[in-house]
Amino acid sequence: MTRAAHLIPEIDRLASEVALVYKELVLPFWLSPHHGLPDTLFGYVMGAFSRIDLISAYWRGTFATQTERMVSFMETYMNPDRRANSLAVQIWRHKLMHTSSPRQLRDEQRGVAYRWLLHWGDDHLSREQHFMFQPGGLVLNMSLIGLIDDVRTATQRYVAELKDNTVLQQNYDAVDVELGTYKYRSV
Repeated sequence: MTRAAHLIPEIDRLASEVALVYKELVLPFWLSPHHGLPDTLFGYVMGAFSRIDLISAYWRGTFATQTERMVSFMETYMNPDRRANSLAVQIWRHKLMHTSSPRQLRDEQRGVAYRWLLHWGDDHLSREQHFMFQPGGLVLNMSLIGLIDDVRTATQRYVAELKDNTVLQQNYDAVDVELGTYKYRSV
C-alpha cells in the first residue's frame, strides 16, 4: 500500500456517515426537542479536526506543537486565513474536546471576544459563508459538511505533494512508525 493511501477513504467514510445521519436523523427531527442533534454535530466536528491533527502530524513528522502544526497545515493546504484557522483549532479542537462545548475566546490584546456559528451543511449556511467571518470579524461561520470537504481537499493536496517530496516522505514515515509503536502505560 502506498503512503497515505488510507487517508482519503477515511475522510470519505466520515462524509458518508455524516450525510446519512443528516438525512435520516437531523432533518426529520428539525424543530423538535432533538433539533440539530448538537452533541452528534460536535462529535463529528471533533472527528474532522482529529483528522487535521493526524494529517498535519504526518506532514510535519511529529505530534509536537499541536496547535501551531494544525494551523500551519490548514494555512498551507486548506485556507490562507491564519486567524480563522487558529480560532477554529482553538474552539473546535481544544475547547470542545476538553470542555464538551465550543467556547467563546477572548483576545486580551484587542479587547474582543470571538464566537462561532456552526451548521450541519449548505442547507442552513451557504458554502460561500463557510469558514468566513461574519461582518465585524468576531464570529466564525462553519459547516460540518463544508469542513469535511475542506479536509478532503487539503488531504488530496498534501498527498499529491507527498509523492515527490522526500522530506514529506520521511516525515510521514516517522509518524507512521510512531503510530505503530504505542505502548500501554500503567497509571
